[in-house]
Amino acid sequence: MNGKVGVVVSASASTCRFGVRVTGEAKALALRRAMPAAEAVEAGRLVLKAAEWSPQSHELFPEAARKRAVEVMRLGYLIAWDEERFDGGSGAAPELADVWRGFVLPKVVAR
Repeated sequence: MNGKVGVVVSASASTCRFGVRVTGEAKALALRRAMPAAEAVEAGRLVLKAAEWSPQSHELFPEAARKRAVEVMRLGYLIAWDEERFDGGSGAAPELADVWRGFVLPKVVAR
C-alpha cells in the first residue's frame, strides 16, 4: 500500500492474511460498502436459523407448519405423561418431552 489509502498493520505468511488500517476517503467508501454486506450477513443468519424447526425459529415458519409443530408436541407430552407407560409412580418421563422437542420435531416439521 502506498500510505495514502491504507497502511498494512499486520501480516502472517503462514495464513496468507494481513490487516490494513484504512484512512481518509477510502475509509468512508469501505464503511458504505460494509453496510450492505452486514445486512447480507444478517439475512444469511436468518435463513440458516429458519432452515430447521426449533423453538427459536418457530415464528419463522408458515402457519400450517407451526400448527403441525403444536400437534406433534402435544403427542410428545401425551407419551411422556402416560402413567401406564412408565413405572415411576408419578407416571411421567418429563425428559422425554425435551428429547421429543429437540429431536423429533425438527425432523417432522417442514415447510
